[in-house]
Amino acid sequence: MARARIAAGVLVGALLATGPAETAELDHDLWALALNIYHEAGPGRQAMLAVGWLTLNRLRHPDFPKSLYEVVFDANGAGCAFDWTCDGKDDRPRDPARFALALAVAKELLSAAPPPDPTKGALFMHAASRKPPAYTKTLRRAAVIGQNVFYRRT
Repeated sequence: MARARIAAGVLVGALLATGPAETAELDHDLWALALNIYHEAGPGRQAMLAVGWLTLNRLRHPDFPKSLYEVVFDANGAGCAFDWTCDGKDDRPRDPARFALALAVAKELLSAAPPPDPTKGALFMHAASRKPPAYTKTLRRAAVIGQNVFYRRT
């Protein structure tokens, strides 16, 4: 967890230093949410909203950390909360337009009037192209949005 958090801190710091002028006013939580949306959601606003809501649902749940940054970069004892955070790859966004949309979605989700949660309170997800992990047997399938399947507790 410490390695992932240090790497994440360096990445977020680098993005803050090299991003648009407005980024000086943004905090690590917003950047963590935007990066998670960028890396976990497929293309499209609805898929990005779904991943963003899953991240926010974890933030609000007592079993998860209490900041967005920690939710995104939380090592859960069985690996990382989100694969991209500790896969050893360069996490800098390569598609500026898609990252701009992810950042806009993150800002919208953190606004006073966020859009409705299309995941219906989901806390877990996996890529639709993968076999469902064993842990999903105790969960209720909430939605399939974009390239991900979302689950909530029963």
